[in-house]
Amino acid sequence: MSNSALLLLDLQNDICHTEGVFHKNGLDCSNFIKIIPSIVDIIFFCKENHIPIISMQHSVLESNNLAIGLGIYKKTIPFLEREGLRENSWGQDLLDEIKNNIDYKVKRWTMSAFYHTELVRYLISLRINQLILAGRTTNEMVETAAREAAARNYNVITLSDCTASYSEKMHLASLTNLNCFTKVIASKNLQESFFQEKI
Repeated sequence: MSNSALLLLDLQNDICHTEGVFHKNGLDCSNFIKIIPSIVDIIFFCKENHIPIISMQHSVLESNNLAIGLGIYKKTIPFLEREGLRENSWGQDLLDEIKNNIDYKVKRWTMSAFYHTELVRYLISLRINQLILAGRTTNEMVETAAREAAARNYNVITLSDCTASYSEKMHLASLTNLNCFTKVIASKNLQESFFQEKI
């Protein structure tokens, strides 16, 4: 399957757990909880087939108990000014279901998985030319990462059952967009195609 890596986006307690600050501030995480079993399944598949697993972690810098450097998040996610995604906190940590099976963790500070992060250094060092995307949200982080990866000439696969948005309508609309420049496929179909390539 080329030189692939699984890129997981924002599967963190504050974002995807009912006790996290996003859910407590009205951003319902139920759609993200639903995709966790499929994500766990593809993680174990990648482990068994020596495909590196990289997890992006949304992180917030803090000074005097207030967030700094939020940029557009100051307007779009205003509660981050006072709480959420602080370094070394339970909320910033990855979900229990996945955190012990991640090969590399990369912090992100903006909506980009690439801008001002170490992601490209990992991809170059691992000689990756294809990214498999999973996580949240399909219409924001996933689609942004896909576009940025494609602009850098990476092949991109989007796992339709391992991504989700706050609404199904937004999720499906984004998958339609992603199908224009990535391969959109269910995780089980990806696993089947991997074994077919090896025959």
